[in-house]
Amino acid sequence: MHDEIANVMVHVNEKLDERALHALEDGIRKNSGVVSVGHHPKHPQLVLVAYDSAVARSSSFMHQFRDRGLHAQLVGL
Repeated sequence: MHDEIANVMVHVNEKLDERALHALEDGIRKNSGVVSVGHHPKHPQLVLVAYDSAVARSSSFMHQFRDRGLHAQLVGL
């Protein structure tokens, strides 16, 4: 079996502090198939998500943003 890791970048419209970003990332990590989640301190509005495309789709973790009242869009990679 060959795992296919996909990477997507998500742009969050709202400004989030480090605490809120870490809470968001922790929530996304709980989704099945998500391998890693992170952001760059100089560009906190961009969140990078790596996931196993055989297990998950980007739409499967995008609800984490909406559930927190955030407006976010996939910008790809």
